[in-house]
Amino acid sequence: MINREVVEMLTELAKERRLEKTFVIETLKEAFISTAKKMFGKEEGFQCEVSEASGEIRLYMEKKAVKKVKNPLDEISMEDAIEINPGVKIGDTVYVEIPITQEFGRNAITQIRNFLVQKMKEREKRIVFEKYKGKIGELVAGTVASAYAAGAYVKLSDIEAFLDREEQIPGEILRRGQQLKAVVLDIEEKTRDKEKVKIKGPVVYLTRKTPNFVLRLLEFEIPEILRGEVEIKGIARSPGIRTKIAVYSKEEKVDPVGACVGPRGSRIQGIVREMSGEKIDIIPFSPDKKIFVGRSVAPARVVKVIMKKTGKKAICVVPDDQVTLGIGKDSVNIKLANELTGLKIEIIGQTEFHKKEEDKKRKKIKVDALPDISEKIKSLLKKHGYKTARDIMSSSKEELEKLPGLGSKTVDKIYVSLHRVLNLGE
Repeated sequence: MINREVVEMLTELAKERRLEKTFVIETLKEAFISTAKKMFGKEEGFQCEVSEASGEIRLYMEKKAVKKVKNPLDEISMEDAIEINPGVKIGDTVYVEIPITQEFGRNAITQIRNFLVQKMKEREKRIVFEKYKGKIGELVAGTVASAYAAGAYVKLSDIEAFLDREEQIPGEILRRGQQLKAVVLDIEEKTRDKEKVKIKGPVVYLTRKTPNFVLRLLEFEIPEILRGEVEIKGIARSPGIRTKIAVYSKEEKVDPVGACVGPRGSRIQGIVREMSGEKIDIIPFSPDKKIFVGRSVAPARVVKVIMKKTGKKAICVVPDDQVTLGIGKDSVNIKLANELTGLKIEIIGQTEFHKKEEDKKRKKIKVDALPDISEKIKSLLKKHGYKTARDIMSSSKEELEKLPGLGSKTVDKIYVSLHRVLNLGE
């Protein structure tokens, strides 16, 4: 029978597409009504009933009971109407059953099947849309289906997503069949750029460029982070070049850096591979700003950290041969350190630092504070613009000896006094 054939087809489709029973039944009703509209050439006046238990399908056309029929599609004679409903009156609506076995042949069944498939596809797309709408920001895994200049199509478990070139890690080359992970950036029911993305229906956009991608990878690879034993305090990233990650643990027995690195570096190496070889600095967080700042400029070794009074700037003193290392190529390392700490950090070599500190010290020492120097000599020095130790030290002995009243012995005495004060650290 036609009904049984339709029900069997319906059951098979429902199983294939894993759709709920209520939706399938309602879609079947809609399919029969849609087919009836095409067959009879009218847009309304149809009803369909489907028995979920027996699979019996009944299709009805609404007609008005009249004395004399002028329009057979919309009207029924009283004689015929009384056979259907003995209590009918003129003007009442009568539901006339359409014999499906007679009116609906193989072509009609094909139309119904096509309609069902279309509706089911639309439903599937809606399910996928809602599913991935709730996955924005989450990590997903897939396989590169194809790669082009504009981006790559990535096959996920139930949909093909798009990874725009701008959202890829700079410098990475994706190949067909390559497995990769990415974060769901966005999902739209229609494509943003038809020239770039050629996917019908909802489009899932991916990214591998954001700090959140790094965070999700860490959660995936490191159980201690997922369990909350290790906390990510901050991530600063220059995609394709370097990432700095600040980690912290309240539990004394848990080494946050060790947990991230893993045995023989196994965990961090896996993350580095997924990030196409991007350098990663795992930095132990400290609530002490000086300590945290000193660690943030790794891989450079910090000798001393000086915090400015404003609390927004810091100076990191490093060995002279590590200044370039601390700043990094194109200043990437220092920029990431600034971002991670929220401070403006200056990298300076030890030699330059000591010179600046000595210069500041000399500037602070006033001529009046020089011991064993007469007031007359002090007045003479100040009169000719020598008011601080810095002023004197920046001039040569010959220049000082040219001053009236100063001889070689007096200048030597002034130098001895200066050295005494400087050595005392005053």
